[in-house]
Amino acid sequence: MQQVATSVKKQTLLSTRLRERKAPTLSMAPMIDCVFLLLIFFMVSTTFSPMPGIRVQLPPPGKPSPNKPKGLIVRIANPAGGQRQGIMVLDDEIIEIEQVFDRFINASEDRKNMLIIQSERKVMHEQIIQIMDRAKAAGIDKVGFAVVARE
Repeated sequence: MQQVATSVKKQTLLSTRLRERKAPTLSMAPMIDCVFLLLIFFMVSTTFSPMPGIRVQLPPPGKPSPNKPKGLIVRIANPAGGQRQGIMVLDDEIIEIEQVFDRFINASEDRKNMLIIQSERKVMHEQIIQIMDRAKAAGIDKVGFAVVARE
């Protein structure tokens, strides 16, 4: 009888232990540590390729040259309110972006060797790059940038 009583006690102990057993928990802290370590590893081991840019040769410091440069000079004004592009002037004549390529092609050979872009501060880079692209397509290899001297 004692054996039956002890076996019943063991069964009740086992059943209460099974009922008291908590669900397993997963600690997030070690997982976050592993993710951060992997992130740091990939950031350190990654190589970045340099972005190609435009090669610019800056003039030496000093006063600007009083000589008028030989070549085509495109002046771009700041865009007026609500406009995306500024007004472009070539040879004292207002032109549109669609006319630029034809004007570059039809320019005389002595003026066609260099293009000087003179723009104001708020001109979009997109407009300047469009002019540079059309100049390159027209066979103009040298492109310079000029600023208006402030008084």
